[in-house]
Amino acid sequence: MLTRRFFLTASLMAASAIAVPAFAASAAEAYVSNVGNSVLAAARSNSVAKFRQLLRANADIPAIALFSLGAYRKNLTKAAQNEYFKLVEGYIANVFTTHAAQMAGEKLEVVGSQATGDSVLVKSKVTFSDGRTVPVTWRITKRGGGYKIFDVNVDGIWLATTQKTNFVTVLKKNKGDINALLAYLRA
Repeated sequence: MLTRRFFLTASLMAASAIAVPAFAASAAEAYVSNVGNSVLAAARSNSVAKFRQLLRANADIPAIALFSLGAYRKNLTKAAQNEYFKLVEGYIANVFTTHAAQMAGEKLEVVGSQATGDSVLVKSKVTFSDGRTVPVTWRITKRGGGYKIFDVNVDGIWLATTQKTNFVTVLKKNKGDINALLAYLRA
Protein backbone atom coordinates (compact mmCIF):
# COMPACT_ATOMS: atom_id res chain seq x y z
CA MET A 1 0.00 0.00 0.00
CA LEU A 2 2.96 2.25 -0.48
CA THR A 3 1.28 3.94 -3.42
CA ARG A 4 -1.85 4.56 -1.34
CA ARG A 5 0.33 6.57 0.99
CA PHE A 6 1.94 8.54 -1.80
CA PHE A 7 -0.95 10.99 -2.27
CA LEU A 8 -0.05 12.82 0.88
CA THR A 9 2.65 14.33 -1.29
CA ALA A 10 5.19 13.82 -3.48
CA SER A 11 12.55 13.06 2.63
CA LEU A 12 15.51 14.66 3.85
CA MET A 13 17.17 12.93 6.80
CA ALA A 14 15.68 14.22 10.03
CA ALA A 15 17.99 16.74 11.65
CA SER A 16 18.15 17.54 15.33
CA ALA A 17 14.88 19.11 16.38
CA ILE A 18 14.74 22.59 17.85
CA ALA A 19 11.76 24.41 19.25
CA VAL A 20 9.61 26.37 16.81
CA PRO A 21 8.60 29.87 17.86
CA ALA A 22 4.87 30.00 18.56
CA PHE A 23 4.11 32.30 15.61
CA ALA A 24 5.98 30.01 13.16
CA ALA A 25 4.41 26.88 14.58
CA SER A 26 0.90 28.26 14.39
CA ALA A 27 1.37 29.43 10.78
CA ALA A 28 2.90 26.11 9.69
CA GLU A 29 0.24 24.13 11.53
CA ALA A 30 -2.58 26.21 10.05
CA TYR A 31 -1.11 25.74 6.57
CA VAL A 32 -0.95 21.94 6.98
CA SER A 33 -4.45 21.80 8.46
CA ASN A 34 -5.86 23.71 5.51
CA VAL A 35 -3.99 21.80 2.80
CA GLY A 36 -4.41 18.40 4.45
CA ASN A 37 -8.16 18.76 4.88
CA SER A 38 -8.44 20.02 1.29
CA VAL A 39 -6.60 16.92 0.04
CA LEU A 40 -8.95 14.69 2.05
CA ALA A 41 -11.96 16.52 0.59
CA ALA A 42 -10.57 15.99 -2.93
CA ALA A 43 -10.13 12.28 -2.15
CA ARG A 44 -13.66 11.97 -0.77
CA SER A 45 -15.09 13.54 -3.93
CA ASN A 46 -12.56 11.70 -6.14
CA SER A 47 -11.65 15.04 -7.71
CA VAL A 48 -8.39 14.59 -9.57
CA ALA A 49 -8.64 18.14 -10.91
CA LYS A 50 -8.87 19.54 -7.36
CA PHE A 51 -5.97 17.37 -6.23
CA ARG A 52 -3.80 18.54 -9.15
CA GLN A 53 -4.68 22.15 -8.27
CA LEU A 54 -3.66 21.55 -4.64
CA LEU A 55 -0.49 19.78 -5.75
CA ARG A 56 0.58 22.63 -8.05
CA ALA A 57 -0.16 25.27 -5.44
CA ASN A 58 1.32 23.55 -2.40
CA ALA A 59 4.01 21.00 -3.29
CA ASP A 60 7.57 21.94 -4.20
CA ILE A 61 7.51 19.74 -7.30
CA PRO A 62 10.93 20.87 -8.64
CA ALA A 63 12.64 20.18 -5.29
CA ILE A 64 10.89 16.81 -4.91
CA ALA A 65 11.68 15.85 -8.51
CA LEU A 66 15.36 16.77 -8.23
CA PHE A 67 15.69 15.03 -4.85
CA SER A 68 14.16 11.90 -6.41
CA LEU A 69 17.02 11.62 -8.90
CA GLY A 70 19.65 11.19 -6.19
CA ALA A 71 23.17 11.16 -7.65
CA TYR A 72 21.66 10.99 -11.15
CA ARG A 73 20.51 14.59 -10.84
CA LYS A 74 23.58 15.62 -12.82
CA ASN A 75 22.27 13.59 -15.79
CA LEU A 76 19.13 15.72 -16.10
CA THR A 77 19.57 18.15 -18.97
CA LYS A 78 17.92 21.57 -19.08
CA ALA A 79 16.05 20.37 -22.18
CA ALA A 80 14.47 17.46 -20.25
CA GLN A 81 13.88 19.31 -16.98
CA ASN A 82 10.42 20.79 -17.65
CA GLU A 83 9.07 17.53 -19.02
CA TYR A 84 10.50 15.64 -16.04
CA PHE A 85 8.85 18.03 -13.55
CA LYS A 86 5.49 17.63 -15.32
CA LEU A 87 5.86 13.85 -15.37
CA VAL A 88 6.62 13.78 -11.63
CA GLU A 89 3.49 15.84 -10.99
CA GLY A 90 1.52 13.43 -13.16
CA TYR A 91 3.02 10.44 -11.36
CA ILE A 92 1.83 11.77 -8.00
CA ALA A 93 -1.60 12.62 -9.43
CA ASN A 94 -1.96 9.14 -10.94
CA VAL A 95 -1.34 7.55 -7.55
CA PHE A 96 -4.07 9.80 -6.14
CA THR A 97 -6.44 8.83 -8.96
CA THR A 98 -5.88 5.13 -8.40
CA HIS A 99 -6.28 5.21 -4.63
CA ALA A 100 -8.57 8.16 -3.85
CA ALA A 101 -11.33 6.01 -2.35
CA GLN A 102 -8.88 4.29 0.02
CA MET A 103 -7.38 7.61 1.12
CA ALA A 104 -10.57 9.47 1.85
CA GLY A 105 -10.23 10.18 5.55
CA GLU A 106 -12.85 12.18 7.42
CA LYS A 107 -10.53 14.80 8.89
CA LEU A 108 -6.93 15.75 9.50
CA GLU A 109 -5.96 17.04 12.93
CA VAL A 110 -2.63 18.76 13.60
CA VAL A 111 -1.01 17.62 16.84
CA GLY A 112 2.25 19.63 16.94
CA SER A 113 5.32 20.86 15.07
CA GLN A 114 9.07 21.29 15.35
CA ALA A 115 11.77 22.99 13.29
CA THR A 116 14.48 20.84 11.70
CA GLY A 117 17.10 22.99 10.04
CA ASP A 118 15.47 24.84 7.14
CA SER A 119 12.13 23.04 7.38
CA VAL A 120 9.28 22.47 9.79
CA LEU A 121 7.86 19.06 10.61
CA VAL A 122 4.15 19.25 11.30
CA LYS A 123 2.67 16.18 12.96
CA SER A 124 -0.94 15.29 12.31
CA LYS A 125 -3.32 12.37 12.23
CA VAL A 126 -5.99 11.43 9.73
CA THR A 127 -9.20 9.95 11.12
CA PHE A 128 -11.24 7.61 8.95
CA SER A 129 -14.97 6.91 9.15
CA ASP A 130 -14.34 3.59 10.91
CA GLY A 131 -12.53 5.42 13.74
CA ARG A 132 -9.06 4.31 12.65
CA THR A 133 -6.33 6.97 12.70
CA VAL A 134 -3.11 7.17 10.70
CA PRO A 135 -0.18 9.38 11.75
CA VAL A 136 1.01 11.81 9.07
CA THR A 137 4.05 14.10 9.36
CA TRP A 138 4.55 16.87 6.83
CA ARG A 139 7.97 18.37 6.00
CA ILE A 140 7.34 21.91 4.80
CA THR A 141 9.76 24.65 3.78
CA LYS A 142 9.46 28.38 3.18
CA ARG A 143 9.42 29.13 -0.55
CA GLY A 144 8.46 32.32 -2.32
CA GLY A 145 6.93 33.98 0.72
CA GLY A 146 4.85 30.97 1.73
CA TYR A 147 5.08 27.33 2.69
CA LYS A 148 5.60 24.44 0.28
CA ILE A 149 5.34 20.74 1.01
CA PHE A 150 8.56 18.83 0.41
CA ASP A 151 7.68 15.45 1.86
CA VAL A 152 5.06 13.56 3.80
CA ASN A 153 5.53 10.64 6.18
CA VAL A 154 2.48 8.41 6.29
CA ASP A 155 2.45 5.72 8.92
CA GLY A 156 6.26 5.71 9.15
CA ILE A 157 7.14 5.97 5.45
CA TRP A 158 8.68 9.11 3.90
CA LEU A 159 7.15 9.37 0.45
CA ALA A 160 9.83 11.43 -1.33
CA THR A 161 12.47 8.98 -0.12
CA THR A 162 10.40 6.09 -1.44
CA GLN A 163 9.94 7.85 -4.76
CA LYS A 164 13.70 8.44 -4.89
CA THR A 165 14.34 4.73 -4.32
CA ASN A 166 11.95 3.83 -7.17
CA PHE A 167 13.41 6.36 -9.60
CA VAL A 168 17.05 5.54 -8.77
CA THR A 169 16.28 1.83 -9.30
CA VAL A 170 15.00 2.58 -12.80
CA LEU A 171 18.06 4.72 -13.49
CA LYS A 172 20.51 2.08 -12.18
CA LYS A 173 18.91 -0.60 -14.37
CA ASN A 174 19.37 1.73 -17.36
CA LYS A 175 22.92 2.95 -16.67
CA GLY A 176 21.74 6.39 -15.54
CA ASP A 177 19.80 7.14 -18.72
CA ILE A 178 17.30 9.88 -17.88
CA ASN A 179 15.33 9.01 -21.03
CA ALA A 180 14.59 5.59 -19.54
CA LEU A 181 13.16 7.26 -16.43
CA LEU A 182 11.11 9.63 -18.60
CA ALA A 183 9.72 6.63 -20.48
CA TYR A 184 8.90 4.92 -17.17
CA LEU A 185 7.06 8.02 -15.97
CA ARG A 186 5.17 8.40 -19.24
CA ALA A 187 3.90 4.82 -18.86
